[in-house]
Amino acid sequence: MVTTGEGAAARLIRADLDATRATVRSLLDSFSKEDWRRQSRNPGWANGEVMAHMVFGFVVVIALLPLTRLWGRLPKDSSRAFARMLNRFTGPFNRVNAFGARMQGRLFAPDRIGAVYDRAAGLLLKKAATIGNAEWERGMYYPTRWDSNFSEFMTLEKLFRYPVTHFNFHLRQIAR
Repeated sequence: MVTTGEGAAARLIRADLDATRATVRSLLDSFSKEDWRRQSRNPGWANGEVMAHMVFGFVVVIALLPLTRLWGRLPKDSSRAFARMLNRFTGPFNRVNAFGARMQGRLFAPDRIGAVYDRAAGLLLKKAATIGNAEWERGMYYPTRWDSNFSEFMTLEKLFRYPVTHFNFHLRQIAR
């Protein structure tokens, strides 16, 4: 019998999202308009653009969940060729990724970015509650050239934890 609910993995995910929410709120509350537009420690990106990129990582996971759950039901190696194919499109992916963050950072004010985070984190928690205990270790191969925080094979648990890792990776790029 497969059970769902808040098992160990979901509890860790909840704790990570709660800690990240506090950091997001603290950062967003501390930004002045000048801070938001200030050059970050990531060359060519303003603080607001980095922040939008960091938060968008949570939204991306919501989009990746159905794909990962699907591949996770198939034989493990079945997604390896798909990941290799995606790696071939790293250049276009990087351009779209950068363009999206830059536009979001310019168009969205800090309160909007906070609302996006809150919605994404809430939805991730709801989705985590639907994962059966046996499903957490299922996953798929990922295009590791797209993000250094991607593992070659990512289980659902790793995928749920990815946006916090991605967020913390970019956190040190915020200039004060």
